[in-house]
Amino acid sequence: MSTKHTRKLALLASLSVYALNATPALAQEVVPAAPSPTQPSAPPSTPDSAAKSDSAPTDAASPQSGGVEDIVVTAQRRSENLQKVPISITALTSTALARAGINQTAALQAITPGLQLPTNRNAVQPYIRGVGSQNVSPGDEGSSAIYVDGILYSVSGANVFALNNIERIEVLKGPQGTLFGRNAVGGLINVITRDPDGPTVIKGSVGYENYDTYTGSFYAAGRLAPGIAADLSVNGTKQNKGWGYNSNLGVGVNLNKEVDVRSKLVFTFDPATHLTLSGDYSDNRSDIGETRQALPGTRIATGLAPVGSIYDTTSNLFPYGKRLQYGFSAKLQHDFGWATFTSTSAYRHYNLDAIFDQDGASIRLLEFRPPEVTSTFQQEFLLNGDAGRLKWTTGLFYFHSNAKSVDYFSGSTLVPSQNYENESRMLTNSYAGFAQGTYSITDSTRATIGLRYTHDTRQLDGVRYAAAGNPLPVGTVLLTSASLSDANRKPSFNKLTWRFALDQQITRDVLVYASASRGFKSGVFNVNTPNLPAVQPETLDAYEAGIKSDLFDHVLRLNVSAYYSNYSNIQLTANLSGSPQLINAAKGRIKGVDAELTFAPRLPVGNLEIRSAVSFLDAKFTSFPGGPNFVPRPAPAGGNVQTFADFAGNYFQSAPRFTSTVSTSYDLPVGPNRVGISATWYHNGGFFWDPQNRVRQDGYDLLSGQLYYAFGGDRFKLRTYVRNLTNKRYFSFVSVSTTGDLGIPAPPRTYGVAFDFNF
Repeated sequence: MSTKHTRKLALLASLSVYALNATPALAQEVVPAAPSPTQPSAPPSTPDSAAKSDSAPTDAASPQSGGVEDIVVTAQRRSENLQKVPISITALTSTALARAGINQTAALQAITPGLQLPTNRNAVQPYIRGVGSQNVSPGDEGSSAIYVDGILYSVSGANVFALNNIERIEVLKGPQGTLFGRNAVGGLINVITRDPDGPTVIKGSVGYENYDTYTGSFYAAGRLAPGIAADLSVNGTKQNKGWGYNSNLGVGVNLNKEVDVRSKLVFTFDPATHLTLSGDYSDNRSDIGETRQALPGTRIATGLAPVGSIYDTTSNLFPYGKRLQYGFSAKLQHDFGWATFTSTSAYRHYNLDAIFDQDGASIRLLEFRPPEVTSTFQQEFLLNGDAGRLKWTTGLFYFHSNAKSVDYFSGSTLVPSQNYENESRMLTNSYAGFAQGTYSITDSTRATIGLRYTHDTRQLDGVRYAAAGNPLPVGTVLLTSASLSDANRKPSFNKLTWRFALDQQITRDVLVYASASRGFKSGVFNVNTPNLPAVQPETLDAYEAGIKSDLFDHVLRLNVSAYYSNYSNIQLTANLSGSPQLINAAKGRIKGVDAELTFAPRLPVGNLEIRSAVSFLDAKFTSFPGGPNFVPRPAPAGGNVQTFADFAGNYFQSAPRFTSTVSTSYDLPVGPNRVGISATWYHNGGFFWDPQNRVRQDGYDLLSGQLYYAFGGDRFKLRTYVRNLTNKRYFSFVSVSTTGDLGIPAPPRTYGVAFDFNF
């Protein structure tokens, strides 16, 4: 690490220690740090041992009678207490998600400041601390990753899914380039589902919402035979009435229908050896994220203004998105005593089809059909060990992706050159080796060093043909990857990423830390523009200092982190010449502060918990010459004229300077039963949708809540809930191009009732 980097790390460590010394309430006796287990995750309990238990095991997320609950996370690929890990993490248990009414990944940002989840074309790409990707073309895995049970979900269209069998979710902020590695430049969302590791469980829910929506979920788990346990999770939604209306076609729009199935089969061969086989299937049909029209007060290229509300459209077609995905995985764990070995193998298949009207107008200005078929395979070998004062992790990782754009179609009546078809494919092979160790210098001081080396290869094969309506004869080759040199068509990218951290256990309940880390995202092609070379890889160097504390006998938890990052070769999507293209912005600088506070007083009656979190983010381009600049045409014309400008000093897109959330829950015994109420308030201070900083999402507030009555020994629960109570209108995505400024609406107010059961 350079002298410059060392000075920054030392400065952050000094600031952290200064902040601690300035807090008299924290001046307590220094005690040794609590040891952590060596396993990458707690192995499943054997069915035999579960059967001997006198009662069902306590859910890690169940309400406590006062005091902030301890949460075990696997952010460092081993089970550790959240408060002992020198990483900024938002950990959300299943109970916290249920209280906040979070039922799918796209809603997570409402309780996670610093996280943005823009939804485009029925797909989501996470932005963490301003780092993310707008590109949803095949084969681009994004700059902030989503993992489910250790499996990378690399396709953005696969990242919107239900959360009905979740154990917890960990949002890791900042580069995770050592232990997770693949494209976790801004951080990652780590989803951990339940294991069938206890007595028989049968639980579920049925509900009804406005917009004539039916919902249902079911989960069953138990022992099939000695040493064999299994579970089954099913979730479904059918929305029969849309949020909006297509006044041109006379039909409702913004509808959703979804079915998700997930299952695990766990074999316990002996106390040291476990095999988990998993499978999942998801079928989603929805035009949410596909339906769009011009932003209020603007006009599209034909001069037409928007009609109705932001939920409506005048499109000449009914857009749709069909998302089918399934996957299988096998995880083998064996404890050798001196180390735990884990092998994870996973195959995933995605079949995504959609058609959308780029302009939302009643005439055929520009429409796209971008189907995608992607298959991925990944294999990881992980070894975790504990040698006295040294806890170490090492591993090998392989990832393969075959991403195809099949029968991609662009059509236009007014712009003949926009009538074409693509047949393209990008092959990816990624190899990585990594190691990380944490050494206890003293009983209360630890140093962490981690390294990862990644070698990626990409290969692009694609052709664009003239389609009917093009000035050239149908079938004429317009663009081809054959025009690229072999070096540009089959590039390779290599990178060494690292992490250095120092943490000090000031007291049993107070930890301070400082870290430096590097994240890397490989260079990538835009599959739908097959004649262009891959954009250059992204690199982000981040420096962070933080404090984690449990105060006043664990009644109050306060975690604060400050960070500074240098970001180079930022990959962006620009709508140039009527179609999305990938470009590199030169450099950026990110700095900010995250803080989370949880208060759980010990009351004589009932359980109260208040959770608050804030994020201050300042993310700017320090160099961006030749940025795509769109100037609106004055009325009665519409759309934008494309020029180029220097964007140095502009803010990143999808990077709000301030976000905050406050959630509270209180449950009270009423005789043998319980009543409970919870509410969540989320504030977003606003942000820009484009690097030009011309199109802005104004600040907005979302208020959600629920009220429930539990009876029958907590076996049954009736609840009513509402999301976006004030019916705030805002956008989940905005695209800026010569066609115009087009908006995709976020959900309006939704409310419903549900009946839950648990045996």
